[in-house]
Amino acid sequence: MQYIKSQSDLQQVSDDSIRASISLHIQTLEHQYDELYQATLHGWFVICEYDNDLTEPFAQLSFSLSEKLSLGEVEFVEKKHDWYEVYIMLNDNEGILIYVPTEILERHKINQI
Repeated sequence: MQYIKSQSDLQQVSDDSIRASISLHIQTLEHQYDELYQATLHGWFVICEYDNDLTEPFAQLSFSLSEKLSLGEVEFVEKKHDWYEVYIMLNDNEGILIYVPTEILERHKINQI
C-alpha cells in the first residue's frame, strides 16, 4: 500500500495514469482552496498494490477498505479504466481517496461495488 501525502510522494508512484490522476486532484485542491496542498487539511491518497491491502487497516487508522465498503461507509466509488476510486471521509474536512486496481478488486466479492 502506498500513501501519498505530499507532492514529493508522487515520485514513488509507478503507474503513470494513477500518478497523473493524483497530481490533477492535488492541483484542483490547490486551485479550489487557493493554498498549497496539505494532506491533513485536504485529505490524502492511498494506492492498493496487493490483495491484502483491501483487508489490512490503513496506517494510523482502525479500519480497512474492505470493512468500509462492506458497511457502505464510503462517500463514493467510481470505476475508471484500470482502477476504482473510493473516497472515505475521516472528519469534516479530511478524507482519503483510494485507488484500487480493477484486477485486485474483481478477485474479491465486496459489497457496494
